[in-house]
Formats: sequence, C-alpha cells, structure tokens
Amino acid sequence: MFPELLRIGDFQITSFGAMVAISFLVAFWVSWIEFERKGISRQLHEHVFIVCVIGGVLGAKLLFLIENVPLSNIISHPKHYLLLRGGLTFYGGFFLALIAVLAVIKRHKESFWKVLDALAPSLAIAYATGRIGCFLVGDDYGIGSNLPWAMPFPKGSPPTLDPVHPTQLYETIIMSLVFVVLWKIRKNKKPVGWLASIYLGLAGLERFFIEFIRDTTESPISGLSVAQIMALFLIIVGALKYRSIHKGNKAS
Repeated sequence: MFPELLRIGDFQITSFGAMVAISFLVAFWVSWIEFERKGISRQLHEHVFIVCVIGGVLGAKLLFLIENVPLSNIISHPKHYLLLRGGLTFYGGFFLALIAVLAVIKRHKESFWKVLDALAPSLAIAYATGRIGCFLVGDDYGIGSNLPWAMPFPKGSPPTLDPVHPTQLYETIIMSLVFVVLWKIRKNKKPVGWLASIYLGLAGLERFFIEFIRDTTESPISGLSVAQIMALFLIIVGALKYRSIHKGNKAS
C-alpha cells in the first residue's frame, strides 16, 4: 500500500487522488481519439470533459455522504463534508456526470448515443485506472478470503489485518479487458448506440457480480447492495438498447 505519495507540511498528494487525476487524463485522450474519428466537434468534447470532471467528483462525493453520513449532519455542515478529502462513490459520479453530459449534448444538438459510443472505451479504461488508486490506499476491498493472493490492508479505510479479496485489482483487470474488447470492435459498422449498449451491459455485469465479494451498502432489496441495483439498471438499459438495434436491423 502506498496511500501517500507526497507531503509538504499539511498538504499531501494521495495515491488515490493521483490515480483519479490520471484516470481523467486517460479518458480525455481516449475519448478525444474517438470524437475525432466520429467527426464530433472538439468544442463538444471539451465541454463533455469539463462536466464529466465536475459532475463525476461532485456526484461521487454526494452519494458517498448520503450512504455514510446522517442527512442532518450534511445539512448542518455542508461545506465541511463536501470538502472532505476522499470518500467517493463511483455510481454517484457516473450518473450525475451522465445527466450533465446529456444537457451539454442537447445544447450542441448532437446524438446522445453517438457521443456515448465515443465515450464508451474511455469510461472503461478510466474506471480500471481509478481502481488502482483504491488499491493503493486500501479502500473498497472485498470480504475475507483464504486464496493465495488475498491480502490485509493494515492502513486501509477501514484497516484490516485479515486477508481479504483485493477486489480493486479484480475490477482493474476485468475493466481493462472490457476496454480492450471495446477498442477492438469500435470500428465495426454498426448502428449508433451499439458500442455504448455493450459497454453498459459489461460494466453493469462486472460490478453486479463483484459486489457479492464486497461488504458494501445494503439496499432495501434483501441480498442486493445499492451498487448492484444501479448495476442492474445499466444492464437493463444496455440490453434494451441492444435489443432495439437488433430489432431495427431485422426490420430493415
């Protein structure tokens, strides 16, 4: 574990913060390639990137606080909690950024699914990169395990001396493979939304199953976590979009 990369007085750069920054930069570069290839304006790409950064961080922070801090505390001291370092929940950032992107796309009068096709590979590799940061600070690990590669996180959040599943690495490996698949098939002549539907399905499946070996926030549905409910939503949206494309091809 390498939770802290640099400290100067009270200022510190954490490995998690560094990997989140790198994940955004990687996403910017990969998505720029796809926006250029698809003939989507550079201005729209820049605007999409800006709202993804702002919406991603703000949404991730808000969902983390909702899941972990009493609402009365957040209302009483909003500045204190919003400015706390760390404490980000991916799906909060994903959905708020998606809403912001939708608003930007509407202003530019561009196709939402075309833009999401262009973003799909970058979303996969950004997620894989960000999870490395979780591993380095010992956050979001799994349940106890006796597997040879299970490990403790004595300085984790929270600390554990018992060997657990390094689910952060599992997710990095799986989503890196998803990126490779998406990158290889992205140039196939398919209808708009095809690549995005595959991304949504694979990303949702990955998170849904990884949650079974993580100790995360329970949902009102017994046996399922909040993240699994959100993952199921992605799977359903991806499947419905893919089905509509498939039916459209048959009709034509």
